[in-house]
Amino acid sequence: MKNIFKYMIPCMVAALALVSCDKTMDDKAAIDAQYDRPSSATVSLTSAAAEDFQSVKATVSVSGESEIFEQGIQLCSDASFASNVTSVANDTIESSFTLIVGKLAEQTTYYVRGYAATKTGGIIVTEPQSVTTPKAPIFTVDGTYAATEWDYNQDTGVWENAGEYEVTITFDPADPTIVNIYNIWDAEGTVKGQYDAATGIITVPNMQVIYVHKSYGDVWIRGVQKDMSGYADAVYFKFTALGGKMECTPMGAICSAGSFGYFYLTMEHK
Repeated sequence: MKNIFKYMIPCMVAALALVSCDKTMDDKAAIDAQYDRPSSATVSLTSAAAEDFQSVKATVSVSGESEIFEQGIQLCSDASFASNVTSVANDTIESSFTLIVGKLAEQTTYYVRGYAATKTGGIIVTEPQSVTTPKAPIFTVDGTYAATEWDYNQDTGVWENAGEYEVTITFDPADPTIVNIYNIWDAEGTVKGQYDAATGIITVPNMQVIYVHKSYGDVWIRGVQKDMSGYADAVYFKFTALGGKMECTPMGAICSAGSFGYFYLTMEHK
């Protein structure tokens, strides 16, 4: 019996050693570490500046695009980028690109840097540049707006950018609480709305003519529920004096034969 154990013990030790070796060999991190190599890709921040009171624009240049699988910019109010970092990726990999980060605070200093995620060398970043957003302008509700129209795709249920045009708002000379809104739907028609200066809301009653179609006659606007579940009692425009922003609730372009579609506007004071 002693002789049996004499031979079994070395065998057990050898088996344990093989198990240990197998574990090391199966360790993917250890294997990958043997093949890690630094990337030759480079990234540099060409420029960074405030686009307006709530957005920053940055241009980044890179080299070694074949080694990069993601590129973009990062923005943070902390120079160390320790927390609350906003990252915006570029849509494609290219040697130079420009991105804008919006929805920022006015009169605030932000730190901007470019980055590139490489296939072999991890993430490389540029030295940050500081950018301070300016004070936001204050506007009155009247004036000319750059309007973006968003049309509702009934097949996909998605709001799609349908183009840009100008919309003008003027006060009615006979009543300072009434405003005239010109060129909704880019149709060169004028509708009236009740303006509440305390809330910044313009209430536009339904069934006002915005266009006269050569075949279907009058085309009216009619408010639509935000969830597209049915019609609403009016169309509402919400004005923000800080920055001169305006957005309206959805509406339809309606004629006697049916609807031309549904849309809403986002507008910025010029």
